[in-house]
Amino acid sequence: MKTIAICIALVFVSSVVSVAQEKSKLSKKEKKELKKKQFQQQKEALLNLLESKQWVIEAHTVFDRYNQSYQINPTINFVGIKDTEAAIQLGFDGLIGWNGVGGITIDGEVTSYEIDEGKEKNSPTVNLRFKGRASGSANINITVNTSGQATARVNGDFGGRITFSGMIRSLEESAIYKGQSLF
Repeated sequence: MKTIAICIALVFVSSVVSVAQEKSKLSKKEKKELKKKQFQQQKEALLNLLESKQWVIEAHTVFDRYNQSYQINPTINFVGIKDTEAAIQLGFDGLIGWNGVGGITIDGEVTSYEIDEGKEKNSPTVNLRFKGRASGSANINITVNTSGQATARVNGDFGGRITFSGMIRSLEESAIYKGQSLF
């Protein structure tokens, strides 16, 4: 029994070593081309997600206007878009806020939505205008890198500024919990 397990382990290790050797056999130019191709594929998938207008940024960090950071729960902190509707939610664990999850939820309508694909090596950005039902308007500038890490800077006409940082996901993959909006 032990010899069978040892044989299986040896076959597995030898296959891993052979794959690693094949990768190391690539020339520097081939590695660079492979990396460039992977970047383009990730960028195209990301652009498709942004164009679908069916995404959410699950924020794990929030920055105030003085750039102080706070670690937060990504299931209740997000910036999301669904077609022409948008939502921004900020909540803190252990508190009861206006939205029932320790903070505030602002729903509204997207009045403008522009995607800038960026140059060859740059990540895409999204600039959108958001009109909240009860809170006025805000500009949201979103930068997304090809690994899915996103930063959403929310600048309100009311003078407030907050930055959400987290992972961008499609609505189907997301695990957010939306609280009660103000109105």
